[in-house]
Amino acid sequence: MKTFSILIAKLAIILGHLFHRGSSLPGKLALKIDKRILKKLKYPPLKLIVTGSSGKGSTSKLINDVLIDNNYTVCYNSAGSNLKYGLTTACLNSCNLRGQINKDVLILEVDERYVKEIYQDILPTYLIITNITKDQPPRQHHVDLILKEIEKNIPPQTKIIISMDDPYLRNISLALSNEIIYYSIAQNKYSYQTSLFDNLNIYYCPKCGAKLKYDYYNFETLGKYYCPSCDFKWTTPTLIGHDLDLEKGLMKVFNENVSIGGDMLFNAYNTLASFAFLKAVGLIDHQISASIQKYNHNKNFEFIKNNKLYKALNCKAENATTYNACVYKVYLDPDLKDVIIGWKEISRRYNHFDVSWLYDIEFELLNNDSLNKIYAVGIDKENIKKRLLLARIPEEKIITADLLDEIKASVEKSAAQKVYGILNFDYMEPFKSTFKENVK
Repeated sequence: MKTFSILIAKLAIILGHLFHRGSSLPGKLALKIDKRILKKLKYPPLKLIVTGSSGKGSTSKLINDVLIDNNYTVCYNSAGSNLKYGLTTACLNSCNLRGQINKDVLILEVDERYVKEIYQDILPTYLIITNITKDQPPRQHHVDLILKEIEKNIPPQTKIIISMDDPYLRNISLALSNEIIYYSIAQNKYSYQTSLFDNLNIYYCPKCGAKLKYDYYNFETLGKYYCPSCDFKWTTPTLIGHDLDLEKGLMKVFNENVSIGGDMLFNAYNTLASFAFLKAVGLIDHQISASIQKYNHNKNFEFIKNNKLYKALNCKAENATTYNACVYKVYLDPDLKDVIIGWKEISRRYNHFDVSWLYDIEFELLNNDSLNKIYAVGIDKENIKKRLLLARIPEEKIITADLLDEIKASVEKSAAQKVYGILNFDYMEPFKSTFKENVK
């Protein structure tokens, strides 16, 4: 059964390449033949699972690229299918007919709701949890549910890598006895003393329930915290990113200048998670920083046209935290600006029209004199407008449109010095094609 299952999957993979089909079908066929096929494979000694609400794709890819750059062989679900069938396809693609994956490392980016189902089959050496935030409400429901799903069945020998700055993830240390490797971003020029975000993921002590206090915030509830009623508090982690400079896209780790692969705070956190794993498995600091410099690339883009800066910020729809990160970046810029918000579709995975997550975004931060106009574009333009009005942004500053082309002339003629697009991935290329024409 095992050999036949592997053979059918490999044939399906070859046919998939020929006909440009997706990465899930071979795994689906293999599991129909042998539903325990993952349990029967022989894996590399070093196995990493990366999961979380956001950032798992970029984190796992960076680790894969750095390992390959340092002469490791890797089995990695690079096609991005992070559910059961896609993961099975990736593993079967790398194994021989006896089920042996002859690689140095296995890296799997895994959906946070599915991860509990593969722990016992694969027995990961390391588990990275990037974050757990409000995400895809109709599917994920609540952060506590996601946390419990991730905690289920974690083998006791698995080492867990998480951020010390995230008090919610510290629930893991209260529930499990696994070894935990922590990382943190030190107080920096973007940190602030008083909370700017009302719709937070957690601001109560996971140990006793008292409201947490902060020495400083890096973003939302990330920062240096302590409980005034018990011993729960931020403690010095294994890795700390110092001297964060988002404009330059750099921070310092163990005296190495490390590229963060962008100009957003979550880029820095994802890079630190990657660095923590790479150091734990034996790479030296200079090797890690040199390889990260090669492969950690910014997914956002910017260009100048007619002396106006256009900047597109890649957001994940249904995830208020990624939108808040972009809103905070725009808030920090004092120049007169136009802001464009929109998407073609909320999700390609399922049909629904939930926009509740819009009310967890701190659009109130945009309501200041530096905002020239704000454009709500796409299928939910009216819902976006309603939320902006609730943030007390003047109605005369809000413009709605079905398509980016409809606002092009208005944006290009406006008095704004900068144009920020806070966009779902499906509007990144349209933003570029709409506004960048004739730019060399």
